Amino acid sequence: MKYWINLAFKNIMRKKQRTILTMLPIIFGTAILILVLSMLAGVNNDSKLNMKNYETSDIRIVHRNFSLEKKGFGVQETFVFPQDVESILAKSKFVEAYAPEVIFTGNLSDGINKMPVICRGVDYKTYRKTFLLFDKIYPPIENFGKGLILIGKDIFKWYEMPYDSVFILQSRTGGGTFDAIDLYYDGLVITGNPKIDRNTIYINIKDADKFLNLNSKISSIAIKLWSENKIDKFIEEIKPVLNNHPELKLISWEEMAMDIIAMNSAKKGASSVLIFIVLIIGGVGIANTILLSVYERMKEIGTMRAIGASNSTLVKMFVFEGASIGFIASLAGMILGIILMSYISFIGIEFGNYIKDVNMGFSIESVFRGSFDLFLALRAGLFGFLIGIAASFYPAYRVVKENIVRTLK
Repeated sequence: MKYWINLAFKNIMRKKQRTILTMLPIIFGTAILILVLSMLAGVNNDSKLNMKNYETSDIRIVHRNFSLEKKGFGVQETFVFPQDVESILAKSKFVEAYAPEVIFTGNLSDGINKMPVICRGVDYKTYRKTFLLFDKIYPPIENFGKGLILIGKDIFKWYEMPYDSVFILQSRTGGGTFDAIDLYYDGLVITGNPKIDRNTIYINIKDADKFLNLNSKISSIAIKLWSENKIDKFIEEIKPVLNNHPELKLISWEEMAMDIIAMNSAKKGASSVLIFIVLIIGGVGIANTILLSVYERMKEIGTMRAIGASNSTLVKMFVFEGASIGFIASLAGMILGIILMSYISFIGIEFGNYIKDVNMGFSIESVFRGSFDLFLALRAGLFGFLIGIAASFYPAYRVVKENIVRTLK
């Protein structure tokens, strides 16, 4: 094995400039592949965490009439929090926390300007345990009482009103009439989740109940589990209790994140295309280099065959040359790719000034971070190595098919 490696290395170094030019597409192709796959994996992971930490939690209890196609909750899809359901949530070993919510749409006004918003009525104590929202309020708050409002940072840019300013929230109530409520600005919500920062406000759940005339009804119960892997066991535990309440149903975060899942599927398709392109570019380059080497060394090859070199020996020689080019290029590409992956994973890339008003489909806003995965880099490097081996077979095949006498002329 050592002999073949030394021989292959000496042969590919005969034409150093051509060998280096052959390696460059594989080096940069492998590095870019690692970078893009890392970024897509990181964006997907961050989107998942942002949704679970600020929007969906692990699983929810909602009204039977709730539909994902409507893209939201309505006041007609509210229900009373059953005591037996609350009891099992409090006692379950799978549940870390739970929080009732009132979710509805409305118009937020400062008396002059008006814009549509999603409003969430929440209880400070339960919501703080279930979501990370109250860790992302500026200035920080230690309580969230009646008559107050928290506003997404991008919504606030439209108004730019001072602290303690009064906002007017208008919406259709449970009785079907329109009403309005005055609320004092108490803080800014900055989560990094575009859906929250751009069009969501928060009020006290008691204010929402009184404003909408819901009579202590809620829109959903957000449930945070100790482990996502326990979701099936939790469903088995709570299902007998929910059977006593046919108006209720469970909905997982995956069902509420269909857009993210669809984008993830598209990501896998894009990854396949990238891999295919790297394979084509790298394979053609190596095959071309080895083929040129074959024609330049035709007399040498003929001499080797004339003195008894077998076809398998010649094939092995050129396959090792192609594999050496692929291995060296892939190794260099992996090193460059890991450097780029480290930067994008631990520092990230700021796109805030370019996509601040664009919906990218993911639940992230301005800073794109990748996922640091050495196994991903190894897989990308393996592709380059395999490209070198596969691309060498055709030139090697041409060698053994040539007539010995013709090669010696």
